[in-house]
Amino acid sequence: MNYLSLLVLIFAPIIVAGIILFPKFPNHQVMVRRFAKFFAGLHFIYSLLFLVFFDSSLYGMSYEKELTFLNMTWLKSLGISAKFAIDGVAVLMVVLTTFIVLLTLVLSKIHIRSKHKLYYSMVFLLESAVLGIFCAKDMFLFFVFWELSLIPVYFLVSQWGSKDARRSAMRFILISFVANVFLFLGMLILYYYNFAVSNVMTANIESLSMDEKIYPLWFQIFVFANFMIGFLFRVPFAFFHNWYADIQSKSAAPVNILLSGVILNTGIYGIIRFNMLVFPEIFKLFAPILMCWGIINIVYCGVLAMVQPDIKKTLSYANISVQGFIMLGLGSLNQIGFNGAVLMAVSSAIVFSALFAIVAAIQFRTKTTYITSLGGLGTVMPRCMYFALIIAFGAIGVPFLIMFAPKAMILTGAMISNLEEELLVKILAIIGLAAIILSAGYVMYFFYKVFCSVLLEQFRRVKDLSPHEISVLTTFTAVILYFGICPMSVVQIYQSVSSIMLDILQV
Repeated sequence: MNYLSLLVLIFAPIIVAGIILFPKFPNHQVMVRRFAKFFAGLHFIYSLLFLVFFDSSLYGMSYEKELTFLNMTWLKSLGISAKFAIDGVAVLMVVLTTFIVLLTLVLSKIHIRSKHKLYYSMVFLLESAVLGIFCAKDMFLFFVFWELSLIPVYFLVSQWGSKDARRSAMRFILISFVANVFLFLGMLILYYYNFAVSNVMTANIESLSMDEKIYPLWFQIFVFANFMIGFLFRVPFAFFHNWYADIQSKSAAPVNILLSGVILNTGIYGIIRFNMLVFPEIFKLFAPILMCWGIINIVYCGVLAMVQPDIKKTLSYANISVQGFIMLGLGSLNQIGFNGAVLMAVSSAIVFSALFAIVAAIQFRTKTTYITSLGGLGTVMPRCMYFALIIAFGAIGVPFLIMFAPKAMILTGAMISNLEEELLVKILAIIGLAAIILSAGYVMYFFYKVFCSVLLEQFRRVKDLSPHEISVLTTFTAVILYFGICPMSVVQIYQSVSSIMLDILQV
């Protein structure tokens, strides 16, 4: 459609952030908050139009747009351009991002009590950065938005978190900087070597697929490893994960939702866009190792989730554990496994955003997130308990709820994988199936301790959910039910991408 522009989609939040920060804009919390929610609602509807008019049968990128400067291409002499486009996976991530941002801003009325102009402008800056990551066609443009996303995360964590939040935010920035050094080094080497062998200067991601006849194996493995390190820190993945639980436990409630629902999927998307598409032969070579790593991640972080005293850390490690299923699906190298992995990425973002919204309601009323300090809240917060029960069942993977279909697809994809290590892969699939019991353990332990044990005396006057919280949790619950009942309506959006992936991987 002519009226749909990726440039508007990506850069409108930055413009709105600038408007909010403009000195002439009223520094009135109600006006700032309503203006932000109004724009976020319009922006979400606008992103939905990209999905509604998206041609899911199209093999390739859609809505391609280029940002020019005085009618000139950005760094044209170096083959670097500011081109944007989306495919089935990207459009799903784009809509998910605008959806999570909208619900986060609705909840922010309750939890954000200071520096409103700075807060809402940073949320919109983060939204633009993440949308740029999902839509960038150029490798260096991708990296610009990847780096840009660090700035708002730092401020969102440090300015509205607990007393130790600044230390955690700085730790995140330093760890991310180290990981990004590997990522940028891989990009530079890939860009230079591609020019050396083809005499064409380009950073277009679709033009960088490695040909094993031209690029030596050691070179591909080295660059592949640099990209993988950069992305695994962001996912995060064992044993690159320590920053995530730390930063989640120190952050304000709305920031918890942004981190779990928006930031993590940028790492998964990077692995798909670069490690799978640009290095198909190396990904095939390392697929069994990545699947083993995925199972280790599921079990190791699942055990960590069970022994945490803080429910924010419990959910953080549970979220990391789920990323192992995504790696298991990607490593299976078949369509059903890939479809399950992408659906799991979207599903986990929704489920854990909803769970953090539940924790936000609890923390706001009880002033604690320690499991031993909570109990019996279902007596005084029945509506919250019922929402938490549905969302918890969704996290476990109960049939007709959001996590069932992706887990079933991933485990089936692993079981029928054509990898040479056939016995190993089947064992990994069986372990993954057994690990679902582990996930049920830590999710239901959280639910029982918080809502079903003996009500503590100091919580007898705690009030149930407010209308804002009910509206947010009702929306999350509706999506959890829809994804569980109609998963294929979501899968068909990116079906063509998985077909392209199989053609490139030649499996």
